[in-house]
Amino acid sequence: MIAKTSIGSSFSGAIHYGAGYTVEGKEIMGKADLLVTHNVVSRDPEGIAAEMQQEASYSRCKTPVWHSSISWKPEEKPTREQMIETANRYCQKMGADPKDHQIVVYEHHDKPHQHIHVYINRVPTDGSKALETSHNYARNVRICKEITQELGFSKLEKLEEGKLRHVAVNQEDAQKVVNIAIKAALKEESETPEDMERRLKEKGIDCKYKIEEGRLKYSSYSYQGVPIKGQDVGFTAKQLQARLDKNLEVKKEQSQQVKPEPEHKQKRGRGMGF
Repeated sequence: MIAKTSIGSSFSGAIHYGAGYTVEGKEIMGKADLLVTHNVVSRDPEGIAAEMQQEASYSRCKTPVWHSSISWKPEEKPTREQMIETANRYCQKMGADPKDHQIVVYEHHDKPHQHIHVYINRVPTDGSKALETSHNYARNVRICKEITQELGFSKLEKLEEGKLRHVAVNQEDAQKVVNIAIKAALKEESETPEDMERRLKEKGIDCKYKIEEGRLKYSSYSYQGVPIKGQDVGFTAKQLQARLDKNLEVKKEQSQQVKPEPEHKQKRGRGMGF
């Protein structure tokens, strides 16, 4: 197993290539399969790229796109689950914890050997320092060797499905429902975590918020029995609090603009006739 890495600035071209299409929608290879995503709600390349570019815009990092291709030998035939597990371990060892970074993994079928493309947003969702890019070649060699030694394909086949960070269909649907509901609540000018919780509850979504000193520090949800982390619906606790703060600020500005100015009436005395 070998890996090659490149760094870039635009998620649009990178993700569309991963999905098997150009930005204009022209197919450039026989077939590409989306294997797994972390911290993005969309499943189409345009939506995924937009989410990742938006997250990167909060940082001064000019090259937020991390793209690694991981290839197996022609005689090696990894399963879908093996490729997902390999990608997750690769990201973790590179310093991109799937809990803190947006990650998208595609499998391509345009070459004789099996290979995947891993896209990482170097800018983490918690706003901390961007993923380090130095010594990529040496790190790739070391990490690929470690993963091969740790997993071994014969052992990997015996892993239980539940241990893999694979998003089931019902999980995807639940994530989309919560994401849409949060966006709707923000559009309706929700200003506080309590108000957001009330609005989502009306739509059958249970919220678990941790608030410290009036600020949202942790968020998770549950829809139709499916538990969902806040970061998996496109809004970390920090991002959601920022959007709520913005709504509150806009409301204050609007109230100041429409506030009637005090009337200054000039008293007029009646003229006296002579």
